[in-house]
Amino acid sequence: MDFAIGLLLFTFTLVFYFSYTNNFQNEDKGNLNLILKDAKSISSSLAMEGYPYDWNNQTVIRIGVTDGQKLNGTKLKSLNQLNYAFGRKKFTTPYNYFVYFVNGNGDVLNINGICGSGYPLINLTYNLKSAYYYQDPADSFMLKFMNETFKADIYDDDISSLSSNLSKYDFLVMEHPLLTSSEFNNNKAELENYSSRGGLLMISGELATPATNTMVGSNFKKKSGQSSSQRTAIVNNTDTALSLNVGNSMTFSQYYYIQNNSEAANVVRIATFNQTDDNAIAKWQYGNGTVYFFSDFDVSNFNGFVNVVQNAAQSMIEGTCTSVNMTGISAKDIVKTERYLTYNSKIIKMIVYVWQ
Repeated sequence: MDFAIGLLLFTFTLVFYFSYTNNFQNEDKGNLNLILKDAKSISSSLAMEGYPYDWNNQTVIRIGVTDGQKLNGTKLKSLNQLNYAFGRKKFTTPYNYFVYFVNGNGDVLNINGICGSGYPLINLTYNLKSAYYYQDPADSFMLKFMNETFKADIYDDDISSLSSNLSKYDFLVMEHPLLTSSEFNNNKAELENYSSRGGLLMISGELATPATNTMVGSNFKKKSGQSSSQRTAIVNNTDTALSLNVGNSMTFSQYYYIQNNSEAANVVRIATFNQTDDNAIAKWQYGNGTVYFFSDFDVSNFNGFVNVVQNAAQSMIEGTCTSVNMTGISAKDIVKTERYLTYNSKIIKMIVYVWQ
């Protein structure tokens, strides 16, 4: 009798265990099938043109980032600027997603300043050597961005050290440098050589004392004691990197401007002070390099101006990203899809991760 009861209990336990295991496996399989379905749907949507064809963040009905299987960097930038929750709604998925692109060597591509788009906690790093110079904590609007996004070398009022290391960098931001006369004269040649060799240089605020200084093909000037109406500038030309529209207005904290001379090439006057026509934002070529000038990063009457500059900095930097680090995500079930597209006449791979 004891043996019969024990055998019955053992049999019951085995039946319960295998029944539970099968149900659990079926549930997991069902979840994976649902996630895989959404992953394929998101991948298919991204591989199309989207609707409307020239969609933006205000008009988008269906998200797509191509023009007939050719990756469109502008649409990818629009995707990256979408609110993440809104993006999931447009993809009609309750799951998390992330998309990025790799070349034939498996390198993560930096396309229009974007290493990947989607889940906001994915760690992205850029394969770029950059530097940031400032001399006053009150004028350091780009410090955190340069440090965290580009892992830039930071130079706090140390122009001599920056000058001696310029050959290492691809991108340099100088925010309100306010160099002394001797600092400017001693380092001007190195800064010009950096730009002429092909470096990307972004300068805001007052370059140096006194009020007028000439460098990288332009005269950098300052006006003092201007009212807010005199410091208001109007955007009169678009730029591929800066998300500014013709007619946008902004009021700069200070009145700094530049006048280009014969050494500057392909000058674009992006924004001018509306009472004088002085250049408040401009872009030009100096040798093989590109220079951007901003009267200031401290702007009123224009929400998110610093974000515009930061997005521009990312979109100016082409090439590859160091990595897309997804180890920090918490995923119960995760699915990966791959699809081939073209970009700049080369075949690339779009990788989409979707997870619960």
